[in-house]
Formats: sequence, structure tokens, C-alpha cells
Amino acid sequence: MKPRTGQTSKDGGFWDKDIETIERDKLKKLQEERLKEQLEYVFRHSPFYKKKFIKEEFHPKDFKSMADIQRIPKTCKDELRQAIAKSRNPLPHLCSSRDKIAGFGCSRGTTGMSTFSAFAKDDIDLRTECYARSLFQMGLSPKALFHSMMGIQSITHFILKDAANKLGSIYVNDGVDNLPISIQIGRSLKPNVLLTGVRTLLEMEKALKTEELLPKDAFSYKIAILYGDVVGRHLINHVKERWGVNEVFSLGGSAADLLWYNFDCPYHLGNHCLNEDMFLVEVIDPKNGRPVKSGEKGELVVTDLCSKGAPHIRWNLEDVVIPLYEPCACGRTHMRLKYLGRSLYEVKINEKAIFPAEIEHLLWGIPEIAGAEFRIVKYAGEMDRVKLQVEAGQGQNKGVRAKISRYLEDRLGIEVDVELVTPGQLPVMDIKTPRVLDLTRSR
Repeated sequence: MKPRTGQTSKDGGFWDKDIETIERDKLKKLQEERLKEQLEYVFRHSPFYKKKFIKEEFHPKDFKSMADIQRIPKTCKDELRQAIAKSRNPLPHLCSSRDKIAGFGCSRGTTGMSTFSAFAKDDIDLRTECYARSLFQMGLSPKALFHSMMGIQSITHFILKDAANKLGSIYVNDGVDNLPISIQIGRSLKPNVLLTGVRTLLEMEKALKTEELLPKDAFSYKIAILYGDVVGRHLINHVKERWGVNEVFSLGGSAADLLWYNFDCPYHLGNHCLNEDMFLVEVIDPKNGRPVKSGEKGELVVTDLCSKGAPHIRWNLEDVVIPLYEPCACGRTHMRLKYLGRSLYEVKINEKAIFPAEIEHLLWGIPEIAGAEFRIVKYAGEMDRVKLQVEAGQGQNKGVRAKISRYLEDRLGIEVDVELVTPGQLPVMDIKTPRVLDLTRSR
């Protein structure tokens, strides 16, 4: 059942043209065959999924075609957390003996207790192939110097390294928590490709500002790949202008539980899931569980079709996205995603759904506080206005606060209350900044 890997021929900008341009009907047939095998596999080998399937009265033989996909129970992270606590086993979904495991992953715990995953060597090799496809589509080429700031404690770091080497690129990594070394590498080695979190990138920019330097005066990056936040147009323009890069790409996915990622299309028409031969990607309506149409909003659910270590079935990533199923202008047929944000961070204002990414995109349009940290204060399940905390320097006053309110109100069509707080006052979490303070949870 292993997908083909290791193809080294490049044809017209594709790493593996046959699979990247496969007809959707053929791709769905391949997914169907692999899903049947994977369901049988986890039922036999995963205590977690066998118990879950029996409890929800599902048997792998109930799945005969993709028309039966909704019969397969969805899985959420809280279910796994409960199983971990009850069994006192960090890997209740493990399907393989530990001596066959080549690496473990650990989630960041953004929405609760961290969870673990396990990957056999073949599982990691499959992901290396997936990354090679995506890195190649973004322009990573032989002899490119690829500066990755993905934490060296992450298994993703090792997969990125192997994928870059597979492309003939040179890989350098300093770890996400070592800003001075990151800046030194950028200045001294002059890498031309950078992969980093949005927050880390802005911290590098602040550090150079103390020397009265712009990043483009110190670095030679031509491609920037950003993760950890939804990457909007204002941020892209900011990075191009101040960093002197030619292209800015975004990265989304699930770092630890699935090691599943999607990267921006070369035409910037959404994030390509260039791994649909290895993962089944669904976007569903959370109210009825049915797939949404192309261009409609829904929740992201992913199934690992090929892994043997600790695969997940219909895993809810807790992300809200807009899928695009049509073939892309770049020639690839794998679906694309446009990220709106985490479902946990969605707030309702007069029945209108607002995500922090929408606020962030607008704040970039205000020069006085462009790039500033902020968070939404969720004071009720249904709110009549946006309550916002924004970090601002001591020299900024009520005039700035009023300007922010007016700017957002004009564009959102809802009332906005702004509280200015001192820089550093809002909490941060590694590469991600908690964008919502949920006061309703403490009641």
C-alpha cells in the first residue's frame, strides 16, 4: 500500500507530475482503496480506535465506498486526551510495537493537554516525499541555502532536513528559541530561503530595529515561508517591503498529531494539500457532518491513509477553512485550502462570525500599530461588539485608540471597543499568540 516515493525527475516545475496532476476521480478511487485497508488495520491494532468503533457501532466492513464516509466516526483531540488519562498510556492509539517506531511527536497544547504521536520509518519517509513536493513547488532548488527555524526538538525538523537534502538544497537550523543565533546565521551565511513563525519573524525585525536596520539591509532571503498564524495580504506586503523577499508563502496543517502539512500555491491561490494520495482531507459542515461545496466554510478533518505507527481516522483539526476543489492555475489537481482560523477562536458578534485573523489583517493597515500584538476579549457567547486589547507604545494615546476603533468599525460594520495595553503585557506561547481571552470559560 506504500505510495511511490523517491522520484527524482522534475517536469515543468513538478516534483512528481503524475501524482500532482492526477485526475480527481482516480485520486478518489486510490483514497477509497487505501481507506478500506487503513480501517481494517486500526481496528486490528489500535486499542483506542477499536474501542471507539465498537462503541459507535461501526465496523470497517461498513465502509464500501466514499458514499459511506459519514458512517465513520470522527475523532477529536479531547477524546484522545480522555483515553490517555483513563488508560495512563500516552499512546492508546499506537498500532505498532515501540521497537518499530522511528520518532515521536508532541503537540504544543494550544487548546489543552499535549498529545503524542508515533511514526514508523516508512511513515517518516512518506512525509519526506510530501514535503519535497511542496518545497519544490515553492521554488526550493538545488544548492539553495534553506534556513529553517522549526524547533530542533520537533520531528518536523528532521523531515524538513531530509526533504531539503532530497531536493539538493543545503539545510541549516538554529532552533526556534535562539533569536541571536538566527540573526547571526541570516547575516553570516546569507541563506536565500527562510522558514519561520510569523511571531519569530517580527521579533527578528524588532531586534534589527535597535540597530536602525531593516531586514533587507542585513539579510539575503528571497523566499519566506511563514507558519503559526493566518498569513494575510497586509503581512505579505510588509514582509516583501521590509525583508526584500520576492515571494511569501504560508504553511498550515497539524504539526504533531498527523505530521500533515499544506503549503501555499505558487500562484497564491490557496494552500495545496499535495499529499491527498496519502491523506484523506475533508471539509465538513459542523452542524450536519456533510461535505461543504467548493468556496464554502467548514471544519477541517483529516485521515492518515498510509501510516502504521499511530494513524488517526477522521481527525478533527479544529481549524475552519474554505476548500477549493477545482484544478489550480498552476496545473495541480490536489485540493487547496484557505484558512480562516481555529474554531476555538471564532467569536459571534450580532450573529456574525469573526476570526482573529480578520482583525489582524485589518490592524496591519494602521501604520501606528502594524504588527502589534492583540487579543479579542470574549465576554459572552453572543456579543454585541468586539472588545479588543492592543499593545501600543507609551507615546500612543487616546487618538490612536479612537483611530483603531473607527478603522475597524468602518470595515467590519460592528461596534469595536479598544483598550491599549503596554508592549509585553499580552501573553505569548512559543510561535503562537493566544488571540482570544475567553472569559466565559471561567464562569
